[in-house]
Amino acid sequence: MNIISTVLGAATITLSTLAMTPVAAATPMAPHETTYHGPEGFTLTLGHTEQSYRLVPPLNAMPTNREVFLDNTAYVTAPPGATGELTSGYLVACAVDLTLSVGLDGGISASAGATVGFGSSGPDASADIGPSVSAGLELSLSLAPGEIKKIDVGSMPLSSGTTYLVNRDFHLMVGDCGGPLNIYSWATVTAATEQVSATNSVFGDTMFL
Repeated sequence: MNIISTVLGAATITLSTLAMTPVAAATPMAPHETTYHGPEGFTLTLGHTEQSYRLVPPLNAMPTNREVFLDNTAYVTAPPGATGELTSGYLVACAVDLTLSVGLDGGISASAGATVGFGSSGPDASADIGPSVSAGLELSLSLAPGEIKKIDVGSMPLSSGTTYLVNRDFHLMVGDCGGPLNIYSWATVTAATEQVSATNSVFGDTMFL
């Protein structure tokens, strides 16, 4: 499975341009939130919202390729003065990874042997010339269980109040993918005060594409 991902920046689109360019409707996903209550009144809330995906036909029209645009907003509320980082991204897996190899095996071999002998009945000559020529084009398709790959979208240091990490139209391209493509989002926070150091994660529902 080959994955290429890009982040597309925001752009201003006029109404006339929008009317000329049809855009596939986005499929929304449910938000998730988790709160950790630790010692010394330590409270850490992590979640994500505004998550959706928009599947588009692959540019090269290959059935084993997938292209999708992803939206998500991860957020965290940490204790005042806490230091740390918020990171988010996606886990991506195909049911089967496909690898097609093309091999050209061309060989030419020639062997020639001649024996000449004299027998009791007179001269006896025999010649054996056996050239052989072989050439072949071999195609092989290997199948392997789908590999799970982790895609990092970005990171953000914690700030006072609530910290947000937003991605819009995150372009994900997957090649050599057999069967459905499965994606779900993740967000992780590390936060520390003088008394407590904590790590928490939240995961989205699986997108079956």
